[in-house]
Amino acid sequence: MTLPHKHHDEIADVGFTIVRGFLLPEEVETYKKASLDVVQYARDGNWPHVRTRGKQFPPWPKNFSPDIWGVTGLLHPELKDMSKPFQTLYSDQRLLNIALDILQTPTDNLCMELFNMLINPLTDFGLDWHRDYIKPEALPQQEAEELLTAPYAGTQFNLALTNDLCLIVVPGSHKRIRTEEEREKTTNDDRKEHISGQISVDLKPGDIVFYNSNILHRASYLAKELRLTLHGSYGHCDEGHFRAKGVLQHGVADWLPKFEPVNENMTMLRDKLAKLAEQFKGADLGYALDG
Repeated sequence: MTLPHKHHDEIADVGFTIVRGFLLPEEVETYKKASLDVVQYARDGNWPHVRTRGKQFPPWPKNFSPDIWGVTGLLHPELKDMSKPFQTLYSDQRLLNIALDILQTPTDNLCMELFNMLINPLTDFGLDWHRDYIKPEALPQQEAEELLTAPYAGTQFNLALTNDLCLIVVPGSHKRIRTEEEREKTTNDDRKEHISGQISVDLKPGDIVFYNSNILHRASYLAKELRLTLHGSYGHCDEGHFRAKGVLQHGVADWLPKFEPVNENMTMLRDKLAKLAEQFKGADLGYALDG
């Protein structure tokens, strides 16, 4: 059976694909309420799995601060009933169908990865320019080789529940090494300077963008503007070893044995991740990026 490939082709071309109105207005409100409950729970100090302002990549500090820009582990069993709406969404066939299109693989070959939330911090914060799986210090030859390594091993998305202009990308940068300007601006002391050709991805409530994780991207978080954006990823089971470090660095293997799926899709996705976690059990994979 031939899979649709519209989203696959768009990502191959420019590095991202947008679906407007992916969620119905009433669905946006349902998930917005569920998200606000989790954000308050985390800001009150009840949830340790957060992204603290001032730190971009894991491991995040253990000391509590309400000034956070993300909540990690929306599927974590210790969130109890608060996690169920997010299980339902993450396993929604509409969402899986886009991932299947991008990865060109059947449903039963999708692997559960991560499902988190990106929110507005209490003070402004910006992420550096980066590619998720290639360190900025990589030399051109290494960069070129890594860009060609399993470009469809997985896919990730931002699903906006509020107006969102935070994600900034350089279209087409996922399929080439950096220009001299890009190399300088992704490795200097600032790493947030304007890059020629950059655009802000403009999402309205209910819109979703899937993007190649190695497109040059950064983000700008404004404290005054409410942000509730669900940020998740799926993996291609045949390419799991390329994704293991980026996924398992978030500690998902620690709680997966206690995870109770709410439906068949979620069970299938869980089982695939359990196999990947078992494959790398006891291995010190380290972290994909520093900062």
